[in-house]
Amino acid sequence: MTLRHKTKDPLAEINRSQQEEIKRYKWIESEKLGKDIGWEQARQEWLAKHFPAWKQDRWHRAIREAVTAEVSLN
Repeated sequence: MTLRHKTKDPLAEINRSQQEEIKRYKWIESEKLGKDIGWEQARQEWLAKHFPAWKQDRWHRAIREAVTAEVSLN
């Protein structure tokens, strides 16, 4: 049996991160209203209100990580 080096799947990481943000949003908004707003409502609201800024932040972070990795290789 060989051990395989697991590489991070960037798309899976993005999906996981986005779901965590929606989960956090759902909790905060449900607490504000005093009732569970449900996953679908939370998802739709988060996408409308927060996705563009989140996407931009993820893009900038990916660029910083790529540049840092490139510099460390040299």
